[in-house]
Amino acid sequence: MLQAILNSRRWLHWVACVSLVCAAACSKKKPPADTTSVDQPHPPDALPGVTPLATLERTGCYGECPVYRLTVSSDGSVVYVGTRWVKVLGRQVYKLSDAQLAELQAAFERINFMSLRDYDRVENTDDDWAHLSFRRGAQVKRVRHYHGDNAAPPALSSLEDDFDRIAESARYVGAAAATGAVSTAPSAGPASDAPSAPSSPHSAGKPSDSAGPPDDTAADPDNHP
Repeated sequence: MLQAILNSRRWLHWVACVSLVCAAACSKKKPPADTTSVDQPHPPDALPGVTPLATLERTGCYGECPVYRLTVSSDGSVVYVGTRWVKVLGRQVYKLSDAQLAELQAAFERINFMSLRDYDRVENTDDDWAHLSFRRGAQVKRVRHYHGDNAAPPALSSLEDDFDRIAESARYVGAAAATGAVSTAPSAGPASDAPSAPSSPHSAGKPSDSAGPPDDTAADPDNHP
């Protein structure tokens, strides 16, 4: 009788252990599928109550390429975040007109952006990256573009430039010089509400205050602060 009780207890103990192991294994759920690019969007770029419509991010290179992000929401709100080699560091919020917002949407549709793929083959070194995203209804398309990938269509680079022009990013980024550095001369176009620019451009051996922290990871698509 005593042996039967002991055997029963051992059996119950074994069942309990197996149950605990199974419960622990079942509780380890698989991580959700990564539906958000590692590049976009970033938490500082979000605005409450609005949905991001399109984003542009330019990353660093081996030189002094401007590093910044632009997030345009469906109501025309724009969040600019300047990180390195730009005229204005930090976060700025402003708004596009309805005409500008429509022009930006048309620019994406004109090149059939939703059908593009990533162009991230490093055929030439020392170049920067541009990451674009666009939302059409519930569908979001993201394209990574390394400017050293010779297979990238010229229309993609044109779209990136159009994005900057329509979003008037030059007021914060500055105008790119032939060396890749950023000129701090006042940009053209409406900028009455633009913040003041640094008093002098970059000079060799003495980075300006807008250089940001040292960039030890060059041509890195995930190079974020």
